[in-house]
Amino acid sequence: MDIRQVAKRAKVSTATVSRVLNDSPSVREKTSAHVRNVIAEMNYVPNTHARSLRVGRARMYGLIVSDINNPFFPELIDAFEALAAQQGIDVIFMHTNYDPKRLQSCIRRMVERSVDGIAVMTSEVDLEALQMAPERVPLVLMNQPAFKDRYRNVPVEYATGFREALEHLRELGHTDIGFISGPSTLSSAKRRREEWSLAMKRLKLPVRKGWVITGDMRMEGGERAMAELMALEERPTAVLTSNDLMAVGALQAASHAGLSVPTDVSIIGFDDLPIASMVMPPLTTIQLPRREIAAYAFASLLQATRDGMVANSDVVHPTLIVRKSTAVVPPRR
Repeated sequence: MDIRQVAKRAKVSTATVSRVLNDSPSVREKTSAHVRNVIAEMNYVPNTHARSLRVGRARMYGLIVSDINNPFFPELIDAFEALAAQQGIDVIFMHTNYDPKRLQSCIRRMVERSVDGIAVMTSEVDLEALQMAPERVPLVLMNQPAFKDRYRNVPVEYATGFREALEHLRELGHTDIGFISGPSTLSSAKRRREEWSLAMKRLKLPVRKGWVITGDMRMEGGERAMAELMALEERPTAVLTSNDLMAVGALQAASHAGLSVPTDVSIIGFDDLPIASMVMPPLTTIQLPRREIAAYAFASLLQATRDGMVANSDVVHPTLIVRKSTAVVPPRR
């Protein structure tokens, strides 16, 4: 679909459609409204790429994250933007608030703003949203193996981090281990839960269904899930969480229940956010290197926009950071 088809449907000239798209004041308000209605009906996205080349517009990348309020993402944004600045590339970013429908809107708006490529660093991804980007706009995703044959991808291997965490707990005498998962609607949360379960089985540690509680990836969800675990007659002696925010909520819930961390219960987070070393006790956590993810995503986009090639990204490996929220298993009372 091009501008000529829009002009034909609207029964105006292509020049008029172009003026409307560029918000020219020379078009009458009634005509402008009519053309915009036709554009919406036809789901037309202006292809400004060629025009951008003619006017010499600076290159621009889009960066989409799940939640700007989640401390995981600002460091990733900062690293990505710094790399772009070194190459003279502008960056615009948006966030989805974990909503796949909002992802569609983000991609569409970035295409309309004529970005040269988009880094989709979100937990939630679906094909319908990704297809909002035309072939001329390359995409790179964060750890989305389901789409690795169709889109560039920065893979994250969770198994090593969970194995290190569980081996650490086992060395401390823990075998009764619970897990606070993120929602199964988020692909990254689903994979983290699966990898935790596989690591438990490989280490011959029992997986008890009643000790796996779903949170919402935020502190409040972690607090509610931990309160549910701690209210059980027989509760786990250690709890892993799908991210650090829920681990901080778990620390609060343990305190409210009159339990001491790590004397009464050990807690391990995931991500190693700045807050992990600031809470009391400092949080043992699985570190996910955000700057490394940003670097791989940027390199992939840069190569795609230069020569159209698919850069094979290295696998990102999380590692365990031991602090003060884990200790020897308490004696059974």
